Parts: sequence; structure tokens; C-alpha cells
Amino acid sequence: MKIVIAFIKLKLSNQGGLLNMGKSFTDSLKLNDGNRIPLMGFGTAGLKGREAEESVAYALEQGYRFVDTSPNYGNETDVGKGIHTALNESIKREDLFVLTKVEREDMSVEGVRTSLEESLERLNLDYLDLLIIHAPDDDDAVNIDTWKGLEAVLESGKVKSIGVSNFTPDNLGPLLENAAVKPVINQVKFAPGTVDWETKKYCESRNIFIMAYSPIKRGKLDSDVIRKLAKKYHKTPEQIALRWTIEVGTIPIPRSGNKEHIRDNAELFDFSLTEDEIKEVNELN
Repeated sequence: MKIVIAFIKLKLSNQGGLLNMGKSFTDSLKLNDGNRIPLMGFGTAGLKGREAEESVAYALEQGYRFVDTSPNYGNETDVGKGIHTALNESIKREDLFVLTKVEREDMSVEGVRTSLEESLERLNLDYLDLLIIHAPDDDDAVNIDTWKGLEAVLESGKVKSIGVSNFTPDNLGPLLENAAVKPVINQVKFAPGTVDWETKKYCESRNIFIMAYSPIKRGKLDSDVIRKLAKKYHKTPEQIALRWTIEVGTIPIPRSGNKEHIRDNAELFDFSLTEDEIKEVNELN
């Protein structure tokens, strides 16, 4: 309970930068390196082939500007095709935010460089907006070495920002002590009822955004709290969950291959939850 109360205070002080947010999921947030990231992204885990290509293109046509992928998803080529399908006079590469990851087998200085080049080739892009370590190694020395590799590609200009994923405070502590550049985000599993408040608080105190993967799939969408809010605001449980992830200062990346769901996931800005309602959802944990 103390963590929940502390977080509410954090929100009121605008620590997460989302209070007084914009009116669209295409609005952006300022990262700790000065670059900006859209308020919500489009996840692609589990999407492959034509479904991945068409879903990405459709999402971008619907106004999404942030796409998340990974070598482990086996869809970077398809995601790249979807991006290029959507590019036109009104959607330019510089308007987009593209994120991919460094996998465990590439966790070394040289491995990062090779992984980046291969991802850029598959995506058919000249640069990435964000490159992150997909998961920490058990050995802090490997994480630190890999981070040095990310800092090196950052210097090259082929990556604009760097971050991590699935890192706990125990993983982040040694990395931050040895880093010349701070991670801009930590991408973690985050949904109603599935929150590591300690990691969230640790990252926010260091101006590192939490990016929420699986913000719908692994949440308690069948809870009385979520159902009550969905009825009150005439929204789906999924929309309530996504709105909550934004209200508590995270950047959600919902994934869907369904066009109706892709549209619905973006319709979050015609309502807002009260502080008491946010607290109710927090306590589902």
C-alpha cells in the first residue's frame, strides 16, 4: 500500500511527465537524452508474414507512429515492409519511431554492432530510434559489456536512443554505475494486476521511462474494477487497461493483428480516470 500511495504522489508531482498529457496517442514525451517518443506504440510480438506487414501498415495509416519489434520475433523483414508500405507524402520516416532489440546471443560489444547491422538490413532502414537489450544476463559483466556496445552504436549515429528491457533494480544498479549514457526506457511486463512497483519506482526516480509490454493480454481484465470502469466510460476492458497504463506514467505497446482492435486501442483520449479509480486498478496487484 505504501508503494501505491507513493506512486499517486509521484503522479501528482508530474514525475512521469504524463500529467496534462496531449489529446492524442501520437503526442510525444521527452526522454532523458532529449529525444522524443510517442505516447503509445504498436507491438508486433507474435505477428509474422503478411499479417505482420499488413498490421503495421494499417496501424501507421491509423495514426500510430511508434513500432516495436525484435530479432526474436522473426518478423523484422515483415515489419520493415509494413513501414515502407505506409510511407507516403504525409507519413515520412522521420515521423516514425522504430524500436528493436539486442538478443542474448548478441550480448557483447561486437555482437551489438552485428545485431544492429542485421536488424537495419532486415527492416530496410538507415537508423533506429531506439535499440534496447531484450533481457539481462545473469552476469553483470555481460550486461555492462553489452551496454558499452550500445553506447558505441549510439555514437555512430545509427541509433538515436538506447535502453533496456526486463531489468530489475538489481540488474540496473551495476549497469548505471558503469554507464556513460543512462538508459532512456526499461521495457517490462506491465498490466492491471501485473506490476513490479519496485522497478517502476526505481526507474522513475532516475528519469527512466517504463514501457509496458503485454498491457492487455496479461492483465486482470475480468476483474470487477475493470468491468465497472468499462461500463461507466462506455469503453472496453482493454481500453480501460490501456488508459490506466498511460495514466500511471508508462508507454504502452499493445499488439493486435485485428484491424478493429488496432483502431479501438487508439481511442483512449476522450476520457480519463480519476485518482481514486487509478488507485483501485493499482491495487489489483
